Amino acid sequence: MVLINCSTVFIFLLLITGTVCQVFRGGDLSAECSGLLHIYEGTEDHQFSTSVQSLGAGIMSSRVVMEGCGCYILYQGPRRMGKAYFVTRPGQHVINLGRIRSVYRQKCGPGNQKNAGGIYWIVVICVRKRRERM
Repeated sequence: MVLINCSTVFIFLLLITGTVCQVFRGGDLSAECSGLLHIYEGTEDHQFSTSVQSLGAGIMSSRVVMEGCGCYILYQGPRRMGKAYFVTRPGQHVINLGRIRSVYRQKCGPGNQKNAGGIYWIVVICVRKRRERM
């Protein structure tokens, strides 16, 4: 039987939680980065090179294509609300968001991330086995 100290388990879980919720950090992209995101709604091509906080009723799409460099985050809701899809490489992407209501162009890379601000609850229950007296 392996015995583990509860405080060790708790600290380990906190470290895991701190690394799970990472997203891109906003900011200006360099001038030489000139990517373009195409969101296709049927035969209509919506093109984005900058962030848009709200697309009104949104765009019904299941396919996007990124040309050039940069990274984008697509959200189901306005102002970063709802499910998100990260576009981090050029080419075609099949997405499962349904309606896209906001688009954010972001810096990308390991040094350009911040905590998404999610709240996670972790419950650790430690049970101590009682010794039977004879």
